[in-house]
Amino acid sequence: MEIKEIKDLLVTELETTKAAILKVADDNAKTEYKKMNDLVEEKFAKLNQLPADVKPEMVTKALADIKTMVSDWADMEKLVKDGRFAANGTTGKNFTEALGIAAKENQDKLANLKKGEGITLELKDMTFGNAFTSAGASVTYVKPGIIELPKRKLHIRELLTGGGMGPNSTFDFVKEITGTGSIANTAEGTLKSQFGLALQETSVRAEWIAGFMVMSYNLLNDVEGMTTFLSNRLPEKLLRVEDSQILNGSGVQPNLLGIQSVGNYTAAAAASVSRTETLIQAISQLEVLDREANGILLSPKDWYNLLLYKASTSGEYTQPVLITFQNGNLTVAGVPVFKSTAQAEFDFLVGDWTMGANLITREPARVEFFREDSTNVRTNQVTVRIEERIALPVYGNDYFIYGNFDAVS
Repeated sequence: MEIKEIKDLLVTELETTKAAILKVADDNAKTEYKKMNDLVEEKFAKLNQLPADVKPEMVTKALADIKTMVSDWADMEKLVKDGRFAANGTTGKNFTEALGIAAKENQDKLANLKKGEGITLELKDMTFGNAFTSAGASVTYVKPGIIELPKRKLHIRELLTGGGMGPNSTFDFVKEITGTGSIANTAEGTLKSQFGLALQETSVRAEWIAGFMVMSYNLLNDVEGMTTFLSNRLPEKLLRVEDSQILNGSGVQPNLLGIQSVGNYTAAAAASVSRTETLIQAISQLEVLDREANGILLSPKDWYNLLLYKASTSGEYTQPVLITFQNGNLTVAGVPVFKSTAQAEFDFLVGDWTMGANLITREPARVEFFREDSTNVRTNQVTVRIEERIALPVYGNDYFIYGNFDAVS
């Protein structure tokens, strides 16, 4: 049977059940119908996204899913017609209550049940929604996929210019440092001023960030979307470690030397009375060094605290005029302010993110699965590895101003 025919069959079942449900006044039936209807639409959307060169096994799985849904609709229609949705003002029973009544009604049969025999308990007047809120009549009632823990909204690599480094273990670069002498006005007939430029060759190591986990082979194969879940979730866990390294790595192998650990200028202590003034002074401090302030990194809490200024008399919010939104992005004196949970509360980093550092990739992040590891073959397990190899050159100690709001209101 082709996908179109299966879809047509499902639509027919859908309309039949819908008509039956609409005759029933109970909210449980209508709620359950909506859940199933939403699932149908989701399945249809996935079918419509199948490419022209779809693999046969994908078609087979899609057809099997739809056939299961057709069967579920038929089951649901029967429950409606049998009055299992507590219609006409009666109160339906949850699963535990219905099971207790059925067991009591069949007490003699259960008492005399012999080995190898079976018995069917009919659950009467059971409220469908209450009965299957956790277990589900079938897997098609369960929200598809795996619900992940929240992801970090901004990873620090998004603020840096990236690049590659070739087949080496170190990333080498040459930077200018303070030279000797200077150019000066010279009187006619006198010796001109001599000066010298000083260049320094520097290198940073590419370091591994990696980890592995061992899981059941059955879990990997039996849980729908498990491979996709791991391919999304594990990079997120790796990127959180990467964030910590980019900001605060100690530089002691195998750690990167983080931006906030590289000996940056500390924000100048001044008679500030607000976070806004502190950030503006850091911006000016950076530009005095002939650097360009093009980004400020804050924790989410500190980002929002910038907006919470109130007039001491009226109690009204009085956002400083130097805090504005440009194209939906918060700015202080025209400099974009980024928020990330990677940054510690009260800490701030004002920097020239374009010129001050790069994230150099030696080996891009990848997730790999291995059956042949340790005792996996004997215990039917799979080893899952996530890893990347990166280098972080920070080109000087005057591209970033690092400070905190501890003593600032």
